[in-house]
Amino acid sequence: MERIDSIDIFRGFAILQMIFWQIFDFFAKVDIYKDVPYYIPIFNMPIHGTGVAFFAFISGTSAYIALSRKLNKNAGKKDVIWHLIKRYGGYILLSLFFTTFVFGFKTFYIWNEAIQGIGLATLVAALVILLFRSKFVLAALSLAIILAQPFLRQFIENRLAIQNFPENLISFDIFSNAVSIFLNSAFRGFFSLSNLLPIALFGIVLSHFLLELNKKRVIKVSLALGIIFTLISIFLHFSINQIDYYNRSSSYQLFYIGLSFLLFGLIGFLLKKFKRNSIFDVLILFGKASIVAYLVHYIFIYKLLSILNYESVLDSLISYFLAVISIIAVYHICRIWLASKRTVSDRVKSFFGNY
Repeated sequence: MERIDSIDIFRGFAILQMIFWQIFDFFAKVDIYKDVPYYIPIFNMPIHGTGVAFFAFISGTSAYIALSRKLNKNAGKKDVIWHLIKRYGGYILLSLFFTTFVFGFKTFYIWNEAIQGIGLATLVAALVILLFRSKFVLAALSLAIILAQPFLRQFIENRLAIQNFPENLISFDIFSNAVSIFLNSAFRGFFSLSNLLPIALFGIVLSHFLLELNKKRVIKVSLALGIIFTLISIFLHFSINQIDYYNRSSSYQLFYIGLSFLLFGLIGFLLKKFKRNSIFDVLILFGKASIVAYLVHYIFIYKLLSILNYESVLDSLISYFLAVISIIAVYHICRIWLASKRTVSDRVKSFFGNY
């Protein structure tokens, strides 16, 4: 599939700011989840809180574009569904092993890791596309989930549900655990469907405009929608529903959808004005290897150095320096991985081309 630079740049920016602040937080004595200015009290969110929302948004965009190209090649729906399950279900399976190794199985069980959440949200969003391809229907469905999800969470957080299907693993009852994981993945977990699916669905809405191949219209529409959603969320924030990252308020989801549209529109505008340059090339590389960058920074920095007791021991200045050095190292690892991947792909094509 031909890649779209603006999508890779968007994804690259999302992963870069996410891992930079997580590495900084690892080394620094300050806590970006609690300490101002890294923690933003007015929105009850950390400075890198946009990262997961950006990923959910752009994953929806990518899924729709890939799915549309498959359907346009007359691929059968069963084959498409199986492809989606293998691809995005694979992310959930990857998260199972990765999360258990780095954070412990409990984090996976309560659906509190980004890869599993984005994988499930994108899978469901892609399956929804097979039922409804209208951008207006998808937008309406997303808004309905945004408005309903706080009430759905309250509804399932009653004493009966908590006693029989607790959020944390406390028994070996297969049925109870299966229902608990379902509730965690659908509603209770921080990276649950009720949190990320609406954002992914609006990423699909953006992809409708991208496929029209009118760059000027994509930029204008993306910026206009971004301004509208951001203004609505800020109005709600100062009136009846505060933007609240940790409590996943409805205005918080609208806020991040607005920021996602604004960021994509800005990237499109800058690409159109300045074309490709070295900064864009770096972001594109991170965008192409985002999953590798995410895994590497956790496994080789967070996990390894936490064993050596280097966590939260340094001043901010040296932590900034080490975060930059770490980003450079991650960049080169991603570059090597992409080169190796390209070499293997070329050899496979060459081999089959000879037969």
